[in-house]
Amino acid sequence: MIEMFVEGRRSLRQAGKSLFRPACRNPAGGASRRGRGPGCRLALSAGLLGSVMVLAGCSSVGGSRADRDFQPRVYAGAGVLASRLEPDTDGVAGTSVDENMSGGASLALGYDINSRFSVEGHVAALGEASLDPRGSIDYTVAGLSALAYGSQEPRDRARREGLAVFGRLGVGALENDASGVRFNQVNDVHLLAGVGLEYGLVNGVGVRAELVAHETDAKYAQLGLIYRFGSTDSGRSATRSQPEQPTILPEVNDIPVEGVPLESVPPIAVADPEPLPDRPEPVAPAVSQTDADGDGVPDSEDQCPGTAANAPVKTDGCAIFGGVVEGVNFQPGSARLTAEALDVMAGVAQTLKDYPDVRVIIEAHTDNEGSAAVNLQLSKRRAIAVARYLVDAGISGSRLKPQAYGESRPRTSNRTAQGRAANRRVEFSILQ
Repeated sequence: MIEMFVEGRRSLRQAGKSLFRPACRNPAGGASRRGRGPGCRLALSAGLLGSVMVLAGCSSVGGSRADRDFQPRVYAGAGVLASRLEPDTDGVAGTSVDENMSGGASLALGYDINSRFSVEGHVAALGEASLDPRGSIDYTVAGLSALAYGSQEPRDRARREGLAVFGRLGVGALENDASGVRFNQVNDVHLLAGVGLEYGLVNGVGVRAELVAHETDAKYAQLGLIYRFGSTDSGRSATRSQPEQPTILPEVNDIPVEGVPLESVPPIAVADPEPLPDRPEPVAPAVSQTDADGDGVPDSEDQCPGTAANAPVKTDGCAIFGGVVEGVNFQPGSARLTAEALDVMAGVAQTLKDYPDVRVIIEAHTDNEGSAAVNLQLSKRRAIAVARYLVDAGISGSRLKPQAYGESRPRTSNRTAQGRAANRRVEFSILQ
């Protein structure tokens, strides 16, 4: 906020309209012309700075799952801007603003506190406003503000990746230069606010588009680039350099089955079935080609040589239980099978009934959302849930060996939503 003088010491009433002006008037009710009292300016500055500190302090309260793996980073940025400068000339007859649009540039330095909040300092040259009949006023601003991010998946927000909406609130300082007019600084500390969009890449580079207002007479729109130093994976690389050993769960013979025990149900009398007509024993076709692994598929057609003898295989010779069982999914954050998964598991149970000598390993895996300990426990519950379903379907628990790997064996990168979905899986393999 500034006060200016032209020839004859007529006053340009105020070059700027303070958002807090009603709280700092003089006893006569008019705006101060030579500067507000030190107490008023100090109270205003302390209040604005306090609001920024409270907002930043709130960022450390609570902690989302994404914050458990969050890595604080320093970032720097620069941008170009278009400004709108509107000094108030109503107090000087015959003087008006001739051109209020201008351009400039900005620099920023910030620090990411957690997945939602950052603290940033910036300085910007906003250009100048031209006066009619003569003179111009140049604007330079600086500020300290808190940025709050939202509208993203927690993991992407913690990494500052993808598209995000953010808001800005803080304390600003105004510096003016003038040509053709004289002025005294009245209020150089004020509130600043802004809103913008940011798109972050995995390499730390980000693009910003933002609207910022310093007081009501200095506003600008800017487009800029920022760069975050350091890696988001640095805090986890040391603990994940070696793959974790799987947690092997006990045999599932003792899995309880809900309902009335079969021993307590009285037998039901049924009529003797009529004997079936004798059928001739099937004659195995002559094998004109070798089958080295004994899986019933000739070597010339076998795409997976070396499968175990008598193991269930597909027509191409690859094991039915030899990897991910697509469709075995769970409700988010739980071990409850989805409706689609129940249909898939019915087919798995039938296949195990068709091959009563086959024993299988049930492997449960998760993505890396949340802590490794929580994910390991979740995979334990999911492996047991799959085994329990099969036992309820009539498969002996001695044929099942559930194992829990948590997040230790990802199939692909956890950086994207698609990759994390692929890593949440159940795999079956033959137990030799």
